[in-house]
Amino acid sequence: MTKEVTTKKEIIKSLLLVFLVILLSNFLPINSIAASSIEQQIEEVKQQIQEIKMQNQKQIEELQRKVQKLESERATEKEKIEELIAEEKDVWWKKISAGYKKGFFLESSDGNYKLKIKLRGQFQFSVNDTDGKDTATDFRVRRLRLYFVGHAFRPWVLYTIQLKSESGNVQLEDAYFDFAYNTDIVPRIGFYKVPFNREELNSSSALQLVERSIVNDEFTFGHDIGVAIYGVLGNIVTYGGGVFNGNGRAGKSTDSNLLYAGRIQFGCCGKLEYSGGSFPSGGDFKITPNFGGKDIIFVAGAAVAGIPGLDVNTKTPDNDLDERFAELGITKGDVVSIVADFSVKNNLANLEGSYIGRWIDPDEGGSDTAYDQGFRIQGGIFLLPKTVELAARYAYIDFDDASDVVTGDVRDSEWEITPGINYYISHNQRWKIQFSYSFIRNEFTESSDIDENIFRAQLQAYF
Repeated sequence: MTKEVTTKKEIIKSLLLVFLVILLSNFLPINSIAASSIEQQIEEVKQQIQEIKMQNQKQIEELQRKVQKLESERATEKEKIEELIAEEKDVWWKKISAGYKKGFFLESSDGNYKLKIKLRGQFQFSVNDTDGKDTATDFRVRRLRLYFVGHAFRPWVLYTIQLKSESGNVQLEDAYFDFAYNTDIVPRIGFYKVPFNREELNSSSALQLVERSIVNDEFTFGHDIGVAIYGVLGNIVTYGGGVFNGNGRAGKSTDSNLLYAGRIQFGCCGKLEYSGGSFPSGGDFKITPNFGGKDIIFVAGAAVAGIPGLDVNTKTPDNDLDERFAELGITKGDVVSIVADFSVKNNLANLEGSYIGRWIDPDEGGSDTAYDQGFRIQGGIFLLPKTVELAARYAYIDFDDASDVVTGDVRDSEWEITPGINYYISHNQRWKIQFSYSFIRNEFTESSDIDENIFRAQLQAYF
């Protein structure tokens, strides 16, 4: 700044000198030498002016270089800031959303990944008075379930993992993948419920009475490892069929006598909705016996399952077949089971029923085939919509004791009557209190009947 002021003073001084010389030349006589001196001074002043211009130009150029350098540094800093902002946006936890909606969930922003964690507990009190036994009063955690469900890589690659704890032991309940790119044909692989009996396929979280029926305990096929195809056709038909080890929860198959099962279901007067449930992979009306809409919903289904050459010494399906084989005095035979069922419901009342038949054809000694059968009828009515429900069930099993394969004192029949009342705290199946009383009679071919009187009270909490 000081240098610029000095330069300006020199310019002003030189201009004043030139002006003074010109003024004197008009009033004083000067000779040629004086004129020459003035011209020289003018040239010197011009030269000074040129030098000053050059100096100013250099200063301007230097300042411009500084400005360019600063602008370059500013652009570099801006790029760094933008890179940091981009990196901040790209961190994985910025792409994940979390929350609670019928379970805690984590979901990626692109929709390709989702994990939902759910927890369910059933806390039960029961009193069991059975002929010939002491009355048993029992508090227990009937069921404790931890669910991990969602999809990975793509929204149609579904997975389900369910752990259970009963009597303090933690076990795997479900572990399977569904590839639901096209819901008409959905491949499934893993450990899950065999597509057979509707009562078994209904989740234990949504039972209308505290426990399933005696027919389900005797005839159903529970969990197994295998591959299957499920599908929904035009919101009217759902189906599922697969091949399984036939060794139930034991898992590993030690022979080639596999379990084959298939089920088909027809619905009308209501819309089938995709849910990713146990069966089918979609359009299952949530497989619950109650909680319909204002319109009446009707569903009918049928299924078949069989294990050729079942050897109970090497395989134990997830049911009571080994006990029935022992009762019949055989260890190996062909097993074929069928089921037909229906369900009708709306928001005020509901009714469902099923029939199951089972052939056991012994591979030993040319014995006759034994045919066991059972049926169940169950219904309910809401005293307060979605809140208080009265329900009841009758179930009957007829064991084949006419075949020459049956000898000695064996079961002839078994039946139950179970009324109950439900209080739905959450106005759905998630949080509820249930009470039921079951009278069960076991009739034998030779010995006296055995009666069971069972009272149950249960609280379900579902997070």
